[in-house]
Amino acid sequence: MSLIVQFGPLLAAMLVLLVGSAFFSCSEAALFYLTRDDRERFVHGNRAQKRVVHLLSTPERLLTSILFWNLVINVGYFSIASRIGLALDSDGHSSAAAAFTMGALLTIILLSEMLPKNLAVLWPRWLSTVLSLPLSASVGVLRPVLPTLQAINRISLRTLLPGFEREAYLELRDIERAISLSTPDKTIAHHEELVLHQIVSLSEMEAEELMRPRLGLTFYHAPVSMEDLRNSPPNCDYLLVAEPDTEELDRAMPLSQLSGVANTNLEAECERVPYVPWCTNGAATLDVLQNSRGGLAVVINELGETVGIVTLDDVMHALFANPTIRVTSRTAAQSIEPLSESTYRLDGAITLRRLAKQLKLQLPIAKSVTVAGMLQENLQRLPQPGDEVLWGNCRFLVTDSPRPGVLTATVEKLPEQQGADDVAQNGGGI
Repeated sequence: MSLIVQFGPLLAAMLVLLVGSAFFSCSEAALFYLTRDDRERFVHGNRAQKRVVHLLSTPERLLTSILFWNLVINVGYFSIASRIGLALDSDGHSSAAAAFTMGALLTIILLSEMLPKNLAVLWPRWLSTVLSLPLSASVGVLRPVLPTLQAINRISLRTLLPGFEREAYLELRDIERAISLSTPDKTIAHHEELVLHQIVSLSEMEAEELMRPRLGLTFYHAPVSMEDLRNSPPNCDYLLVAEPDTEELDRAMPLSQLSGVANTNLEAECERVPYVPWCTNGAATLDVLQNSRGGLAVVINELGETVGIVTLDDVMHALFANPTIRVTSRTAAQSIEPLSESTYRLDGAITLRRLAKQLKLQLPIAKSVTVAGMLQENLQRLPQPGDEVLWGNCRFLVTDSPRPGVLTATVEKLPEQQGADDVAQNGGGI
């Protein structure tokens, strides 16, 4: 009893800190234990539930705030416990000091960590809404210093763990196991696995791999009329309108929406198109397309120039078509067919970056985006069957060109020294 009287204020402070630590431990478990369905219901719920959704919209900031306050509280708690323990030890109560220190440790583990988190797992929806208001206040108090804390975290991570990689949210083997457990039919399981594999790999694709190259697309300049479309029919399922006095795409409209519109000034019915850099991954490109009214985005290069277009149909085709037969007459041919160990057949519409990536080539820098454009750039004319071009460590041979701008070619990977000698002798084209 004398100890309580002697250290009463300090014990009271420890009790307050104990409650604070339990609050943040419970809040962390309750909010991050909510399922996707819970969060979707909270979007249309009451004010407290909407507050929970707002907190979870920036999970990194929320978790940083919780961990910061929990750390500060725990340091304060153990500082007071150490002070009391040292005071007891100096008074000759060594056993009492050791017992008190151990009791303080077990108390915070049981009452501020295990018990609150277990309760949060049992009632995450109710506790998350009840605790959302004080938690929002604590995050708001810390908001001015959060950028500094996050910067310190990034610097520490890059300094101590420069090779650290984020863990994948979903691995392909997890999908395969889920399919094998849920689908007894092996044929259906194989097709489901193929589609899901493509969905996961969408994050590794780039917009340039999904796009239809600009080569061969028909652009129109305002004013656009039905007569213009009859004289020069579009070669894709969109009406593409370029900016005035330039060849950069500005507006677009699906051809299926042309019925019922006026015969003149069709550009007024078109929607402005969003832009994505060529290196944007497929998942981010799909987000842009879903938020666009026309379902079309313009792919631009490093200079902001239009290099192609990508549509929702192109992304869906990449996801659901068999990868071995993904080439269609509507989309740009993007497959490379091996003919021998070092020779491949390809379509002129394939992009140079995809060619270099798939064949592991170090190609020179070029203004052109596609193989056909590179050949035309080197030949200084439209490629014709039989034309041969040495470029980098490759020999390109045009095998077929049914119409201007459309061609099929073969590419042969040359030994490095031979490729350099041939280029030196011939200057690129043959």
